Amino acid sequence: MTTNTSASAADVVPSLTALGFSDLEAEVYVALLRESPATGYRVAQSIGKAAANTYKAIESLQQKGAVLVDDGTSRLCRAVPAEELLAQLERAFQRRRQEAAGALASLRPAPEDDRVYQLQSVGQVYERCHTMLDACEKVAVLDLFPLPLEELRGKLAETARRGVRVLVKAYEPAAIPGAEVVAHVRGRTSLKRWPGHWLNVVTDGREHLLALLAADGKGRHQAVWSGSAYLSWVYHSAVASEVMVAALQRGLQDGAAPDELRRAVAAYQSLFRADLPGVRALLERFGKPERTGE
Repeated sequence: MTTNTSASAADVVPSLTALGFSDLEAEVYVALLRESPATGYRVAQSIGKAAANTYKAIESLQQKGAVLVDDGTSRLCRAVPAEELLAQLERAFQRRRQEAAGALASLRPAPEDDRVYQLQSVGQVYERCHTMLDACEKVAVLDLFPLPLEELRGKLAETARRGVRVLVKAYEPAAIPGAEVVAHVRGRTSLKRWPGHWLNVVTDGREHLLALLAADGKGRHQAVWSGSAYLSWVYHSAVASEVMVAALQRGLQDGAAPDELRRAVAAYQSLFRADLPGVRALLERFGKPERTGE
């Protein structure tokens, strides 16, 4: 018999229920990790649950591959080692994910939607940012406080490696491989002024996400996303202009010559071209304006 008492059930059970175990299944599995092999009756006694319910939980855990049961008359139970169980669950998840991806791919895409949607958690905010950057074809413009910048650093570098132009207005000096990062000359003042972390992303002038995260980075004061091409293009223009202004302010601070500043402005003009995906979608949807003589 082996015993492991390094953690309490209260610490472990929530993690297991998040993986799809019932509360009782989680308690039984933890008990068996601590004391294996053991009979179902012994487990029921150790966790203070009815024997009949405990036997049902053991049967369910056996079907999930989390518990092994002796074929002998004693019906001794042993927990599958945690690493083996987690690897098994991960493989099962990946298999179900692939099946779901195949089924979902056959569905027709939803029609264009101009609504603005609330995002309810920090996890949802970052996951939506990843999705936007994965779909980005031409240019991504971002306005990021230090904490969101660090969270997105790897994805931004990955996006830039695909040939997407990535521009970031930052509030502290930072470097991201392949991306153009411009630090606000009064960035630290802005960081002190705001009660949280600013995270604004626009991709291809086609969709945008605006979020103010809580000071601890674990909650959000407000976060919205929209696929409205019009609203996204307006905000693309705003953030791109902010990046350009920040670059000019930095140049002036560093004593750049007028010709250097003009070249800097010219380098940002392509951000406002009408051939970006968001603008094309906007014109295709509503039609190009008719030209009239004056």
